[in-house]
Amino acid sequence: MITTSKGQIEQLLAAILQDSSEEDEEVLLHLLQGLHDKQQGIHRRYINAALHMIGKFEPDVSEVRIPITPVIHNTIKVPHGGIIATIADAAMGGLASRAAPGGYNVVTTNMNISYIATTNNNELIARGRFVHKGRQTFVMECDIEDETGRKLAIATGSFFVIQRRPS
Repeated sequence: MITTSKGQIEQLLAAILQDSSEEDEEVLLHLLQGLHDKQQGIHRRYINAALHMIGKFEPDVSEVRIPITPVIHNTIKVPHGGIIATIADAAMGGLASRAAPGGYNVVTTNMNISYIATTNNNELIARGRFVHKGRQTFVMECDIEDETGRKLAIATGSFFVIQRRPS
C-alpha cells in the first residue's frame, strides 16, 4: 500500500485544478462526492461509491442503477463495456448474496454478457433475477438498459456459495 500525506494530496489536487477542463472538474467532483458518500456510510465499497451505485433488492429480483457520466465513458464517449459488466455482476451477485444461507456468501464463477446497443442517455439500470437456486450454485440473468428502456446488454452469471470469511 502506498503511504501518502495530506500535503501530497493537496499538491496533486492543486496541480489537477490548475490545468483542468470542465470535464476534468465534473469527473473530480463526481469521484470526490462518491468518496464523501462512502465516508458518510452511504456506500460500503469504494467501487459503489465511485460509480454512485444505488441498488434495490427484493427476494427474487434486483435493480442496480448508476448515472452515465464521463467517469464511465470509453473512447467513443459511451458507457464502457466493463462498467456495464460491473453493474450486471452487482445486480446478480447482490441478489445471490442475499439469498445465500446465514454464514454464507457467494462469488462469481462465470459471467457472460452480450452487448446489444450503446446509449448517450442519463442512467444505466441492471435488473437481475434467478434462473436456478441450488444449494451450492445460483444461476442468474440480467438485463441492462438505460432509463428509456433501451436494452443495452443481457448477461448471465453463475455464483458459488461459500462460507463467509470472518470480518
